[in-house]
Amino acid sequence: MLSRLLWRADARLGRMSRRRITALALLIAVAVGIADHFTPPDLLVLYLVPVMVAAWYGGRRPGMVVALYAAASAFLTQSLARGAAQMVDPVSIVNLGIRLASYLAMVWVVARLRESRRQQQELVGFLVHDLRSPLSSAITGLLTLQQQHQRLDDGEREMIELALVSNQRALTLVNSILDVAKLEGGKMPVRCVETDLRELVRHSLEGLELWARGAEVALESDLKVDRWTLDPDLTSRVLTNLVGNALKFSPPGSKVVVSADPDPHGLRFSVRDQGPGIPPEVAEEIFEPFVQVKGTRGGTGLGLTFCQLAVRAQGGRIGVQSALGQGSTFWFVVPPHRPSEAAECEPDGE
Repeated sequence: MLSRLLWRADARLGRMSRRRITALALLIAVAVGIADHFTPPDLLVLYLVPVMVAAWYGGRRPGMVVALYAAASAFLTQSLARGAAQMVDPVSIVNLGIRLASYLAMVWVVARLRESRRQQQELVGFLVHDLRSPLSSAITGLLTLQQQHQRLDDGEREMIELALVSNQRALTLVNSILDVAKLEGGKMPVRCVETDLRELVRHSLEGLELWARGAEVALESDLKVDRWTLDPDLTSRVLTNLVGNALKFSPPGSKVVVSADPDPHGLRFSVRDQGPGIPPEVAEEIFEPFVQVKGTRGGTGLGLTFCQLAVRAQGGRIGVQSALGQGSTFWFVVPPHRPSEAAECEPDGE
């Protein structure tokens, strides 16, 4: 619950303008100043909160404005507590200078970190975006070759299928990297429409059939709900990622089952496999970026992060139930929504 609230707060703050960020940070600084004046404990450390918020989400200039106000507010609060006689003594002036210098240094560090992160995300975005075209072209060419199956022998067909699976997995990874950044920044449009769930699941599994056939794993579905209002694109990609993750760990001769069931909080999707299971210490953080099960080959650890962000963007929640040697069940719940063409899904009844 706490991580979900923090994610929503981060996404909302990331969409706010610099002026609003500055106003919000100043309001926080005012609240800290009032609390500092009327409570016995020294709350000087809390003045760093509005300074960091302004520097991280607004940049250097808003951070400097809030730092000046926070330093002045802390100085006045301490001076009023000591009385008028000691309001402008040399020690207080020195403390004010040290505090202001510390706040400005914090602004500089946080703003530089934010800028470095932005540049890194842009560079990764450019590189990954440039991979989309060649991968899409390769998949198109392989599909064209696959259609000429009468001219191909068994060995050639097998090689084409293997190349198709590899390229499709690479394209899924590329899309996940790009969309994780969009979802974190609140820039991914979420449009909920009434959707045929059987068609949704069929489309989600369609691109994984070759992979499942090569891995000798059966793909099955068990849907107890026919239609639901959700974002079909995001939900389909979540299912594709979860099923692909299950295929990665499923032994030959096993099966992966996708189910959809009514839930007190909405619609519950589940992807159940018969793999080795996930250690308890890893299951708690499996949805964090770059976290992978020990011994995993390949991948970046961003697929499940994308799933978490995509589910949360629809107001849902996601989790995993697993035991070593008994397989894993990844599940996510999509709450009821009203059909909407707006940028965000509208919760039903709210």
